[in-house]
Amino acid sequence: MGNMMSGAADRLALVALSHVIQCRRAELMGLRKELAEAAQNHAGTSKKMVARKDFDHAMVTLNFEDSDVEIFDRLFTLYDKTGAGKVNYHEVVIGISPLVPGTLNDRLVLAFELCDDEGKGFVDKSEMLFIFKALNQLCNFLGDPTMELETLEELVESLFISTQDTADLTEAFGYADNVNAIAEHPLFE
Repeated sequence: MGNMMSGAADRLALVALSHVIQCRRAELMGLRKELAEAAQNHAGTSKKMVARKDFDHAMVTLNFEDSDVEIFDRLFTLYDKTGAGKVNYHEVVIGISPLVPGTLNDRLVLAFELCDDEGKGFVDKSEMLFIFKALNQLCNFLGDPTMELETLEELVESLFISTQDTADLTEAFGYADNVNAIAEHPLFE
C-alpha cells in the first residue's frame, strides 16, 4: 500500500491514473467541505453519507474538469458498497487523495486532513484504520497490491506505539509530525 503513492512504482494503475488527474489539494478539500455540508442537510441519515446527486452537484459547483468528474464518478460507484447510491464522503475523498499530485508525504497528510473535519491535527486509532482501509480499497479497485485487514491493524498499532511519548496517554496520533514514520514504516512499503 505504501508503494501505491510513491513515484517508484510506475507500473501501478494508481500511479498511472494520478498522471491524468487535474484535481489539486485545494479542490479536494473543497469537495470534502461541500460533501460535509450536504451530509448535514439530510435529516435522518448518517452525517457521513452523501447521495450521488450531492456528489455530482459538488463537482459541478467546484468546476472539476470533465475527465476528473468521470474518474471520480466511477470511484463513487466503487465505494457505494450497497448499491444504494450513497457513500461515506470521507471514504471517497480519502480514496481520491493518492491521485492528487504531490509527494508521498504530501498525499498522506492530505488523506489525514480529509478525515480530520475539526482540523485538530491528530487522529485516533479507529480514524487511522479508516484512512488506511479507504486507501487500501482504492488499490483493490485498481488491481494494485493491497494489505489484509490484520496487517492494517498491525500497522496502526505499531505506529501508535512507535510515536507515543510514554507520558502521553491520549491515544492521539499527530499525523503532520509523524508522516515520515508512516511513509518509512516497513509494513507500509
